[in-house]
Amino acid sequence: MKSIAFFNNKGGVSKTTSVINIGYILGEVYKCKVLIVDCDGQQNASRFLADEIRSTGIEKVLTEKTVSPDSSLTTTRYENIDVLTSTSEMNNCCEKFHGLDISEQERNLKKLIDFWKDRYDYVLFDMPPALNYLSENIISIADGVIVPVELGTFSIQGISKVTDSINKVGAGFIGCFISKFDKKNKADFELKKLMEQNLGNKVFNTVIPYSNIIRNSIIYRVTAYEYMHWLTPARKYVELTEEIIRKV
Repeated sequence: MKSIAFFNNKGGVSKTTSVINIGYILGEVYKCKVLIVDCDGQQNASRFLADEIRSTGIEKVLTEKTVSPDSSLTTTRYENIDVLTSTSEMNNCCEKFHGLDISEQERNLKKLIDFWKDRYDYVLFDMPPALNYLSENIISIADGVIVPVELGTFSIQGISKVTDSINKVGAGFIGCFISKFDKKNKADFELKKLMEQNLGNKVFNTVIPYSNIIRNSIIYRVTAYEYMHWLTPARKYVELTEEIIRKV
């Protein structure tokens, strides 16, 4: 079993879209058993995937010792993919979690680890765009962290802050991949080269293009592979998933 957190403290980098598409490839193409953990109070992964948004979200699992992860577990329309859903209360969870004794924090995190360790092949965390005490603790229980990046000078400069936080909590930095790559924009090629010079083999070879196919698939509530699997944007998610499998 491998657990991977998808995290960037910047919003709009296609983090949730990537988790959904990678989770689909793992579960429905490779036939792995996949759990997606929605750690974002916006609930976008839950709304896209879940058969039911549970009234008890994982924020209760993280802050109340008697609440089991089963309380927020739901199936999806995909045979091999389940979701631990969140509610909007996840946005207010950090302060409550921080106020717990360290031993209780650790017990609540261990509940999650014990819950999925014998049930799933892959656990994917959809993290919020927030670097705080709670997100650091959730990241710490993952086997590794992948950072989606939308190219831009400021976003590249901010990667070091993200990787420092990953290292601080003892998680492994698997690498970062570029999303929304615009092949018509010369600056994107220059920024891609700069990122590869700074991060070396921590940059995934696969680049996810800027594409209306990806945008429209989310609007229609299907994955890019289901929408138009024969076209490049969807195939790129397959290639990215294959790279992830090799790296982890």
